[in-house]
Amino acid sequence: MKKIGFVSVAILASLFSGCATNVIDSFSTERNYDGLYLRGVFSWWEADEKYKLVEVSDQVYSTSIELIADGQPYDFKFADSNWTPGMNCGYANESDRVIVVGESVSSNCETTDENYQFTPTETGLFEFTIDFSGFGAPKVSIENISH
Repeated sequence: MKKIGFVSVAILASLFSGCATNVIDSFSTERNYDGLYLRGVFSWWEADEKYKLVEVSDQVYSTSIELIADGQPYDFKFADSNWTPGMNCGYANESDRVIVVGESVSSNCETTDENYQFTPTETGLFEFTIDFSGFGAPKVSIENISH
């Protein structure tokens, strides 16, 4: 009876210690988003240096791109060069899929096929931003900066 109790305690202790270590590790590591790109139909989904994101303030990244307003949506997302899990940011909810200028929507960086859509109403230079600085999901926004 004593052997069974000791073995049970040893097993439980090892399980709990493993969980505690994983929790602590996940909270102590901060992701580095310096390797993200704006990827979409305009770049043939490649990690093109022309669309590499730049950190504009603490944990806020953006890049600018010229788009033509031809009535067709541009599909895009933010991802690193390897489509790494945790670095592959698309829409968080179906309601966040379509983005309009001046509004922000939520992002999920564990996505695979959840591409955003943006249809510019006028041709111009647009700034695409992803903001990791707040609590919760990152926020994505687009601004027309050609004015």
